[in-house]
Amino acid sequence: MNPPHFAYVDESMRVSSGLYLMAAVLVPPTCAEGYRAVLWGLLLRNQRRLHWRDEKDKRRVQLVEAIGALRPCGIVVIGTGLDRGRQERARRKCMERLLWESSNRDIGEVVFESRGPQLDASDRKMIDIMRIRSMLPDRIRAAWRNPIADPLVWMPDIVAGAASLAEIGEESLVKALGRGVLIERISVD
Repeated sequence: MNPPHFAYVDESMRVSSGLYLMAAVLVPPTCAEGYRAVLWGLLLRNQRRLHWRDEKDKRRVQLVEAIGALRPCGIVVIGTGLDRGRQERARRKCMERLLWESSNRDIGEVVFESRGPQLDASDRKMIDIMRIRSMLPDRIRAAWRNPIADPLVWMPDIVAGAASLAEIGEESLVKALGRGVLIERISVD
C-alpha cells in the first residue's frame, strides 16, 4: 500500500470578478523531492519564490507548462460572489469544501501556505470546528509552511492563478494543466 499523498494548498482572489479560489495539488511522497527540484529550477536570478501575481504573461505560460508536465492531480474550489469586505468568510467556505473533497481522497496531510501566525490560527480553528462536526477525519493532519522554505506551496498558487484566468475566459493555461485538476464552484456570498 502506498503512503498517503500530501495536499498543498494556496488561494487566489480576483476581487474585481467576485472570485475567491482555493487550490490543492496532491503530491505523492515519492515525488515530493523531484517536484521541489523542478520548482527550485524555475526560479529566476534573485527570485526567492514563485508567485503568480508577480509574473508576466509569458512567464506564467512557462510556469503552467512546467507544472502541467508533472501531470498534477488536484482540486480547485472557485467561490463566486466574493464581497471585498468578507474575504475571510469566503476563505472559510472554500476551505470547508476543499477539505471535504480532500477527505474523499488518499490524503494524509494538508499543507497550507502560511499567512502568518494570526491568520494561520484562524485556519486551525476552522479545521478544529470541522473535526468536531465530523466533517474532516482525524487521519488528515494539517500544517502551514512558509513559501520561501517549501516550494511545493507554489504549485497550488500557479494552479489557482490559471483557474482564475479561465473564469474570465482565458482557458488555455488551465487546459495546459491536464485533466487531473477537478474544479468545483460554490457561492460564498
